[in-house]
Amino acid sequence: MYRKLLERKGYFFLGFIALWYALSKIFFDKATWELGIADNTSFTNVVGDAAGAISGNRTHSPFFVYFFNPIRLFINGFVDIIRNLIATPSNGHAAPTIGWLGVIAILAFITLATSRIRMAILVITFLLGCGALGMWADTMDTLAMTLAAVLLSLAIGIPCGIWAGLSDRVLKLFTPILDLAQILPTMVYLAPLALFFMIGEASATIATMIYSVPISIRITSHAIRSLNFSPVEASISMGATKKQTLSKVQLPMAKQMIVLGVNQTVMAALSFVVIAALIAAPGLGKPVISALTIQNTGRGFVAGLAVVLVAIMLDRATSAAAMKQKAFIPPTESEKRRKRLNVSIAGAVALGATIASHFVTALGNFPDNFDIATPISNATNSFVNFLVNDVSFLTVGFKDIISIRVLNPIEDMLARAPWFMTLTMFVIAALVLAGKRIAFLTFVLLSAIAATGLWFDAMITLTQTIVATLLTMIVGVALGIWVGRSKRADSLLRPFLDAGQTMPAFVYLVPILGLFGPTRFTAIATGIVYSIPVVVKIVGEGIRSVPESMIEAATAAGSNVRQIITKVQLPASKRALMLAANQGMIFVLAVIVIGGFVGSGGLGYIVIMGSSKPELQGKGLVAGFVILLLGVAIDRVAQAASRRA
Repeated sequence: MYRKLLERKGYFFLGFIALWYALSKIFFDKATWELGIADNTSFTNVVGDAAGAISGNRTHSPFFVYFFNPIRLFINGFVDIIRNLIATPSNGHAAPTIGWLGVIAILAFITLATSRIRMAILVITFLLGCGALGMWADTMDTLAMTLAAVLLSLAIGIPCGIWAGLSDRVLKLFTPILDLAQILPTMVYLAPLALFFMIGEASATIATMIYSVPISIRITSHAIRSLNFSPVEASISMGATKKQTLSKVQLPMAKQMIVLGVNQTVMAALSFVVIAALIAAPGLGKPVISALTIQNTGRGFVAGLAVVLVAIMLDRATSAAAMKQKAFIPPTESEKRRKRLNVSIAGAVALGATIASHFVTALGNFPDNFDIATPISNATNSFVNFLVNDVSFLTVGFKDIISIRVLNPIEDMLARAPWFMTLTMFVIAALVLAGKRIAFLTFVLLSAIAATGLWFDAMITLTQTIVATLLTMIVGVALGIWVGRSKRADSLLRPFLDAGQTMPAFVYLVPILGLFGPTRFTAIATGIVYSIPVVVKIVGEGIRSVPESMIEAATAAGSNVRQIITKVQLPASKRALMLAANQGMIFVLAVIVIGGFVGSGGLGYIVIMGSSKPELQGKGLVAGFVILLLGVAIDRVAQAASRRA
């Protein structure tokens, strides 16, 4: 009966889409609410006037004088302290307080003390690589911004996570806020924060915290809640107070998971710090944006490579610290003594190198004569020119096929049809997929989008998101099946999947822009590359979780490999597939919005224009709000459909 229902639902959607497409052709380009980029609506004008009033009151409004301005000054001062230590010259010196040799020595010492010597060597190698790329100053700015954001995020996230881990009521209160913060694409934070805190370090740090604090809270809460209750119960029975039980039992037991939360917080902060260059944050994001602006792929690749080195370095170092206590066999006394000796020697060397880097000029600023950036940049530009000019039938041909055969028809259905017809079709689809409550929510959210006057641009963004998600699922499911069925495939692809998840989305734009130019397909291709790792991992886990008994029964009945996959493993992994589609679409939406920087149009382009042109500031802020509504609608429909699968 259930299978028949699914089959009917499939037939219903085929007919539904065919009807939708036919109606969109009949009523093509009618009531689309297409708006010129320089035009405003009454709603965006109101928001723009409000934004202007807020900016004009920055010096005398009590809200600014006693709240926003003190926060901005505190965060700017905190970031500047760290930057003056490792990134920018201060007090009349030609180099930072701690020169390049001291920074390398300190980070290597911390890595050695928290993990092992192999990770310390990796840290040294990657930092030297960033310097050799000519990106030392920008790398130090990025590390300073990341460190400041992580320290502030953990100062909020860990206590709130412990609180949520101990209280069901607090967790219930935090959950919708955390969900919203993780659904919202990163670009949306920037304009409102710049309005209240001005562009620069403070806005960038606060935006980074909004992105990374939820991760710290979630993982810390999970660490507390997933503990074995027996030791906690024993502590309580022995008369320990709640504070003693927390500090002596729960936190030590949850230490490894909390350190993993630190790892994820660091990676989230780094990812956002790069994007925050759009609001004048210092660091490696600036050369990336500059390269995108002038379309210099080689220069952008060098900056992106430095970001990759920093990302992998931070990920591996913090992951190694999280895994250090995993072994069940405790170290012997001789091993402990050897470790203490090694750490003591490394500490002495680090202290000496730090002092030397402060007083010796050559050890303060990274030497300019050691430069590999130019040959890498030239080689990259030559390779891209070869791909574009000599094998354009692959790049341009594939882009044209997707654009003409897939993207344009879907855009006709969503953006070029009357807005009320598209809204009605979406509500019907949500009703069938997710039920009445989600259908009503979809109606409210889409109606709010229509009320802003940015319906057409929202549908352009949604079209690109849908196309990128479809292509992501095609590739991701195929690779996920391979990974889930083969340990060798998992071992082969795991390093690439891990590396793909550590790199900020902004970095992917550079090489893809070189291949496809500033077009909407560039944003789609970037979204695919960025979201495939998470889809592959979720699908792979779903395939692996299918009970072995089901596979053995199908094999005994004479099923071949294709039949086992299509008739057993994929149906049994339906929830994992729906979750992969949900996460893939959220990841894609975040990148499609950033893709407005490279010609994708839609809401992302409006957000960027709003941040650069005062007359479009209100429109940019409204576009960010519409992205939020769109993201919530996508997430709620996908989650409800996953639960009903």
